[in-house]
Amino acid sequence: MIIRRLDDYQSWQVQFAGTSLLIDPWLTADPIRGAFDRQHPPGFLSLGDLQKESTAIGAVLLCTSVNDHLHEATLRQLTGVPIHGPVKAVKMARSLGCTSTHRQQPGDTFSIPAPEGGTLQVTVTRTGLPLGLIAHGYLIDAIDAQGQSQGRLWVEPHQPTIKSAHRCQPIDVALLPTQGVTAVVLPVTAGPRRSVKAALAAQAHTFLPTATDPRRDMRWWQRLLYIVTGSTRRAGNQATNSEIQIIEMSTGDWFDVRKRT
Repeated sequence: MIIRRLDDYQSWQVQFAGTSLLIDPWLTADPIRGAFDRQHPPGFLSLGDLQKESTAIGAVLLCTSVNDHLHEATLRQLTGVPIHGPVKAVKMARSLGCTSTHRQQPGDTFSIPAPEGGTLQVTVTRTGLPLGLIAHGYLIDAIDAQGQSQGRLWVEPHQPTIKSAHRCQPIDVALLPTQGVTAVVLPVTAGPRRSVKAALAAQAHTFLPTATDPRRDMRWWQRLLYIVTGSTRRAGNQATNSEIQIIEMSTGDWFDVRKRT
């Protein structure tokens, strides 16, 4: 199983044995508007880029219905792809024309068949409160044709918890935030200390940071609503005395999610 960063924000592709999962895909130049603004600068992977490759898109995983995760213009291009996510996200996807939608809740498990043999087994994980009311994380396990795991990835872009981490263990790679974001008084994403603790509790050997400062393209009045703390460097400091490796990926980079030997 390999994972690729699709843009400089939080869109990802997981690939295994001829199939791909897209996580919160943003595959067009259309910007995000609403609670905050964000542009999609050149360099992101588009649907056309993915379609030039031989791998089929087996499913889309949505972490929440908020528009920096559920990008409407992108989903309108993926109406025939199975969509999995929280109730509100799935309802929105169906309203955009997606015909195969699947409401999931923490603890649910489903499989995406791989054309070359095996499956990607996905388990929905619980996000910490308050985002846990509308958001999910995902544990993705690549199972080969012989029924053996070839890598386990935990994706949690908001609020990883120690309890969820213990339920996921052992994993190989954790995809977690390294910048704590508070919108007015509402905690949105965890900071580096909490994320590193969760990665260690899940027994990950590698930590991949997701997202970047959401204030980059905000208007001045929007910036006043958001407080951002922490960084990937601080996450590295938190992990200094552990064996976990923190790797910051650029757009287009691939990482091999292989099991620790």
